[in-house]
Amino acid sequence: MKKTVLLFLFTALAIAGLTPMVASAQVERGAESMYIRPHVGISYYMGDSEKSPFNFDGDMFDKLPYNLGAEIGYQFSPSYSLGLDFRFGDYTQITDFEVPTTTKDHPTTRWAVRVLARKLMTSGKIAPYWFGGVNVGGGESYKRSVACANNVPGACETQSELGFGLSAGLGLDFYINPGTSFFVETGLDTQHPDDAADGRKGNGFTGWDFLGNHSIGLKVNFNRVTPVEITDMICPASVIDAGTPMNFSASVNEKATQPVDYLWTFGDETTATGMTVSHTFARAGTYTVGLTASNGSGKYTSVKTCVVQVKDPCIPASITSMRASNMSPDTQTAVAFSANVAGSDSQYRWDMGDGTKMTGAAPSHTYSKAGTYTVTLEVENCAGVVRRTMTITVVPYEAAICREITEMNAAYFAANSSALTDEGRAKLKENLDILLLCPNLNVRVEGWASAGERRPQELSEDRARAVEKYYVDNGVTAGRIMSSGKGRSGTGSKKDGLAQFRRADTIPVR
Repeated sequence: MKKTVLLFLFTALAIAGLTPMVASAQVERGAESMYIRPHVGISYYMGDSEKSPFNFDGDMFDKLPYNLGAEIGYQFSPSYSLGLDFRFGDYTQITDFEVPTTTKDHPTTRWAVRVLARKLMTSGKIAPYWFGGVNVGGGESYKRSVACANNVPGACETQSELGFGLSAGLGLDFYINPGTSFFVETGLDTQHPDDAADGRKGNGFTGWDFLGNHSIGLKVNFNRVTPVEITDMICPASVIDAGTPMNFSASVNEKATQPVDYLWTFGDETTATGMTVSHTFARAGTYTVGLTASNGSGKYTSVKTCVVQVKDPCIPASITSMRASNMSPDTQTAVAFSANVAGSDSQYRWDMGDGTKMTGAAPSHTYSKAGTYTVTLEVENCAGVVRRTMTITVVPYEAAICREITEMNAAYFAANSSALTDEGRAKLKENLDILLLCPNLNVRVEGWASAGERRPQELSEDRARAVEKYYVDNGVTAGRIMSSGKGRSGTGSKKDGLAQFRRADTIPVR
């Protein structure tokens, strides 16, 4: 019963090695280094002398079925390795030819040299793995004979023959640190020819013998390389100003093999090296910043990126000048406004002084009424608001003909009279039309008396007032008219006759 329980425990250990256990935490087991794997365990045999690993008919507890050895190899990556393994063990059933053969004095030890490839199936703290390879082995054993099987003294003949075959197995690797792990595994070596291991063939078990083992041990890496991994990359979290130095930094796994090289790319055709760097972006834009960390002479790399928003720096706005295309426009002339503004990008708000609000750097506006207006410009940017004002004087519109008026009609009177005649009214009507068309045109009315008329000064004044009254009564503002009497006219005239002196002249004034 004790034999069965013990074998069951070791078999359960082997079955556990077949179970694909995966630990959630990912760990670093190192790479590109030599390693050694000493191991110890128990062995079992299946072949022509013993066809089942669960049957112990020999002297198992008189001769412990031990198994020990060591493997030395190279770890190519955290998952792959290739090793050369030497194994020595005692296989107690190997010459248990049949009951009641006594095997405790029989030679039952075997050795093997194996070339094994191993692959970890996960990178967790508990990682299942498989291995496979080829083996060659030997050792001294008895050849099977009836006399030897019946313990006839001197009847057992020894042999020492090499066998070869394939090796395979499963195991579990328990992470301790990047260079060390504990393992549990079960493996099986096939041996050929059929009698190389047990000195017996043709007993109905296949043409191969099987030497199995359940082992535990430690794996130790030398000069191991722990691949670098970027654990954090610190970039500016907010929008930054062009022309302002900004710091970038990173951190990597603490156990990464040194030295670690850092290469930063900033998306503007510049680079930098080091764990912490400072960089200044010359222009606004969106930049992808990359970091590549490498170790193991550049064979292992880790890459991270971040996106950085860069804006032009905020320069306060200033209005250096403010202009209008016409400082004295009329009511039908559009005025174009502009300003010289320094600083960062700005918004323009114009108040034209007549209730009109406008935006843009160069608005245009036509005033509907004459008057004096204060124009206000507000400029706002990232630094705040600045203001500036200017004054525009708007005059009423006048047609082009108004600027050509140099002479107007005179009104003529009867002798010693200041009453307007029909002919005089007709002449003044032509003047009136011009005055109504040209609101910017003022006039000076001068009254005259001729020789021989009574009270020439008073009469000339009355004649001037009569013309002025006609204009005012018909819509001309009194402020546009200045009247005066000139008294008696001197001798000489544009036309002959005293009648030409009984008049009132309308003289354009600008």
